[in-house]
Amino acid sequence: MSNTSRATKVSHTNLTPVCQWSFNRAHQFHHVSGDSNGLFRRPAADLSRQHVSVIDDPSATWAARLDRMFLGAASLEQSAAGDYALFHVPVTAQDGSVQYIAGFAFPARSTLPAASELALAAAAVLQVVESERTRSTRFLHDIVAQSLSGTGLQLELLQLEIRAQGAETPKHAAEIQKSLEQVLNLVREFSAPE
Repeated sequence: MSNTSRATKVSHTNLTPVCQWSFNRAHQFHHVSGDSNGLFRRPAADLSRQHVSVIDDPSATWAARLDRMFLGAASLEQSAAGDYALFHVPVTAQDGSVQYIAGFAFPARSTLPAASELALAAAAVLQVVESERTRSTRFLHDIVAQSLSGTGLQLELLQLEIRAQGAETPKHAAEIQKSLEQVLNLVREFSAPE
């Protein structure tokens, strides 16, 4: 199956959130919609403007999660029971401060196709990066290094020709030769396989 047809297949997979919510900076539900009973054990209508403590366990897992999110970190994690995948996104104001935390709950099994597609996409990106590195290395070795080597040989021949005519070679010819060798060594180091 081609990458294009896979991407099309995943886009038709039902990844609609079961529940959506947002919390304000006071850790109160700002908005709740969808089926919140499975995750929060309460209907959405009962959660509006309620503090997170109404759904939190004794270890204050949700309060700790919100504290992390208000620092600006998005996250994807599993619910305590493992039946939901939770995705949290900080919502920032124009000044960059986090004002709300938006959250979505998906059935954990529905995120599997997306996660496998993400892994395939990451592998494809790595393959492209490696292919480009190989192409760049080949270019450096085949074109640049050979051109520099050829220029160095021509410079040596020029110096020999000048000496054969009984003249003294200019001092900067040796400096040019040394610079060429340094650049050629850098190109070889860069293009050498790791």
